[in-house]
Amino acid sequence: MTSDGGSATRPIERRTVSRKTAGDGKLEITNVAARRLESLGDRFPLVVSGKSGVASLSNMPCTCRGGDKPHVHYFVESDLLRSLAAGTEVDLLLDEDGKRLLVAQA
Repeated sequence: MTSDGGSATRPIERRTVSRKTAGDGKLEITNVAARRLESLGDRFPLVVSGKSGVASLSNMPCTCRGGDKPHVHYFVESDLLRSLAAGTEVDLLLDEDGKRLLVAQA
């Protein structure tokens, strides 16, 4: 697979955009995806639908499954993600050099 610059990309995962993403700029990802993206560092280049910006990883402890089942939610966070429509499926792709994250409509 190639990105807009022609370099090979590695699929990270496919996600459905939450209704909250437009408001908070956070796209929820799995813990497996978060671990794969840690190599990008605290802040990293992001491309969403051809627009470039900067993103970061964040997490939030949660008890949405009940107080006896605490867990953590993981997110990619960027103002660029606010442009994604709720319910849209997107693919998260890491460029072959691991220097940026690409988010494209599936």
